[in-house]
Amino acid sequence: MQDESNKTDWKNSLTTKLLVRFWLSLLLVSLIMGVIQYQALNSFLMRGETQDLQTQIGSFNVNQLKLWLDHEQQFPKAWQSLSPGVVIGFFSPEKKLEGIFSREVVKTKNPYVLEKSFFRKQISKDKLRTNVILTSPKGIRYRVITGPIYLNQETGASVTGQMSKQVSTNILIGYATLSAPLTQINNILYHQFQVFLISTLFILVFGGLLTLYILKKPLLPLSRMSEISGKIAAGNYALRIPEEPAASEIVHLRSVLNQMLDTLNQSLTTETEAKEQMARFIGDASHELRTPLTSIRGFLEILLRDPETDSETLAAAHKSMLTETERLIHLTKDLLTLNRLANQIDNDPLVKPETIVQDVLPEVLPLLNSLLGDRTLDIHGDEISLPVEPGELKQILYNLVHNAIQHTSVNGKISIKTETNDKARYLYVSDNGEGIAPQDLPYIFERLYRGSRSRERKGGSGAGLGLAIVHEFINLRRGKIDVESKLGKGTTFIISFPKE
Repeated sequence: MQDESNKTDWKNSLTTKLLVRFWLSLLLVSLIMGVIQYQALNSFLMRGETQDLQTQIGSFNVNQLKLWLDHEQQFPKAWQSLSPGVVIGFFSPEKKLEGIFSREVVKTKNPYVLEKSFFRKQISKDKLRTNVILTSPKGIRYRVITGPIYLNQETGASVTGQMSKQVSTNILIGYATLSAPLTQINNILYHQFQVFLISTLFILVFGGLLTLYILKKPLLPLSRMSEISGKIAAGNYALRIPEEPAASEIVHLRSVLNQMLDTLNQSLTTETEAKEQMARFIGDASHELRTPLTSIRGFLEILLRDPETDSETLAAAHKSMLTETERLIHLTKDLLTLNRLANQIDNDPLVKPETIVQDVLPEVLPLLNSLLGDRTLDIHGDEISLPVEPGELKQILYNLVHNAIQHTSVNGKISIKTETNDKARYLYVSDNGEGIAPQDLPYIFERLYRGSRSRERKGGSGAGLGLAIVHEFINLRRGKIDVESKLGKGTTFIISFPKE
């Protein structure tokens, strides 16, 4: 089964496809060149054979020919000046065959000599065709040319050619037809064909092996990419395709794949962190909801067991249950606010309102003054506007200052400062309270975070959502919130919005 899979992979591999296309291209080019070479060689050999036959027509003594054609002498049975295998026939001016002979006496078993019967039959049928290729019943091909023979009355010389035009001093005494076997030419062409087949086969095999070797290095990065991709698909998302010299297309592909893998890995990491945060949030939220509900249930069970509870105890129980109910309402409200902000970030991230900080402070101060006690609140700085809604800015200020109050001792100092420059607008909320432990700083904006010194959890006050709400508001408006803190010295929250 594994062998069949490997065989299928090899058949469908890029190397195989490129190699097959190379072979097909090479075979097509070889065929074209072979046909051209064959035609050129065949044409060259045929021209040489034709010229040789024309030369032999002109080599006869015209006076002797006239004696033969006038039947004053008999035609010889053989003529030594003819080339081997050549058969010549002479015709009267009326195109009547007068005689046939060759270099030797015609023998029917000689494959290079054209039989008289065949010769007579072809001449009679084709009516003295001037330049043709004929095939005998034995399958032997012959080159046949026919030319007129003239007697020049002034010089006594013969003039031959393919049906040359007569002049006044020339007398047509007959025609000569020469037939030469093409066996030697066929042997040369067949040998050339064998050489072509062998050389083509050699070129295909050698060229294929050479191409396979040449393709191996350029395609090696693709093989490694495939191998690493398989490991990544198996779950090892930290792997990346290494940098190495390759073609520009492969380099681009590698860059895109690595970028895609980075994005995928980041998404998976974000998803994992989100799941962990959600699990932690659900656990903390369940705890926060269970605590007041348990307290209310306990007071109700006490009242049910003792219907005659005195008025003072009853009033204290009612007050405690009211406090826990308000805590539940506040926790639910904060959770709904966080959910609304998350949806708002996804659905409407481009809304850019503007609110002046100094216009909102008078509305927040009465709420804050009731919580300050013996602490002091200092407000100073430039008049600036921030890209948030008025209601959002109120909650930001209230949550930060309320957080500072919870973690600043009596007679402590809290300040609100505004500042602007050419690049950004800043809002600072500082205190000289207990500070935040360094190990808690990266997590203080998480929902319901429980740290060793979580400022939102001290003394049971708050549900751990105030700073998370502030963080969501700032992210919604494309701002940034940072925190600087030292244990025992205090904490400063820095909100910044870039100027456009």
